Amino acid sequence: MHWFIVPDLDGPISGGTRFNRLLLEALVESGWPARVLPLQDARPVLACAEATDCFWVDSLYIDQVPALVHTAGGVAWVGLLLHYLPSLVARPDGPLGVAETVALDVVDAFLVPSAFMHDVVRRCTRAGRPIVQVEPGRPRQPARSLPVPSPVRAVMVANLLPGKGVAALLTDLSDRLLPADVFQLTIIGGSSLDSGYARRCLTLAEHPALAARVHFTGALPAEETLSRMAGSNLLASASVMESYGMALAEARTLGLPVVAVAGGNVATLVSPASGGEVVADARALGAACVALARDPGQHQARWARAYQNALPAWSWRRVAQTFMVQVSAWVKHAAGSGPEKGAWHDGGPA
Repeated sequence: MHWFIVPDLDGPISGGTRFNRLLLEALVESGWPARVLPLQDARPVLACAEATDCFWVDSLYIDQVPALVHTAGGVAWVGLLLHYLPSLVARPDGPLGVAETVALDVVDAFLVPSAFMHDVVRRCTRAGRPIVQVEPGRPRQPARSLPVPSPVRAVMVANLLPGKGVAALLTDLSDRLLPADVFQLTIIGGSSLDSGYARRCLTLAEHPALAARVHFTGALPAEETLSRMAGSNLLASASVMESYGMALAEARTLGLPVVAVAGGNVATLVSPASGGEVVADARALGAACVALARDPGQHQARWARAYQNALPAWSWRRVAQTFMVQVSAWVKHAAGSGPEKGAWHDGGPA
């Protein structure tokens, strides 16, 4: 059995929660033995687990990982479902925190959403443990015709959290936009995770330069978010670090040009060939957005490249199959031997 110790799948919407829910649904539909295990119920299950059981602990619970591993007693596998590391958000080029270092050292395996996070694990941990890389699913591209409608209708998919850079972008736009600029920005994301920061964002959006241009929808279901994205003609991201970047990948699949702050996996998904632009910070992001609003011809060219070089769809069923193929090899290899036995390399068991 594969137990997923993850936050409430019906809780606040985030990329990590969506990944967990959709992967689990696809695994169950494929007949894979997978179940959600709430953190508060995990200890008794871990204590009586068998050698073929695997427990995937969401990185939001990284402080709890050593205790969970201790409870497993070296019998079952305990892996880290590594959506992000707090230190990568706070200090992208700095060292990991103590709790992160300990957690990465004691687990038996890793589940990561991108090559970027795969490389982080390889750099920051000892070798010889499985790293399962499973990229999230992507939607089908809708049919559309050119040219792009004017003006710029940008969308931002981000909960109102400091690491998402919303306040910094709004501050720059309020200084940069002129009365003649025709520009709209819709921000899709929840405001309950950091109420103080959310109030700051809402207050900034009341600035005279932004009041008629910036709109907050709050958190939306995934289907409605995709619909809003498909009705836009630019995706902006001010996030300081993306372990994968689900909204970026979905925008690429929908054929939207993307302007995004560099960090983590961003450069893998955003490039000039796809009509995209990677910028240094939120101020540069504001400048890039306003430049497109003032240059319809450039926006048109970027829109065309984004559609012509859109990413192909990637179903969650295929995501589940990718997971199952990788995991099956090392679970079979390690069955009955304990997680400390049997070397592993990136290509499989030694």
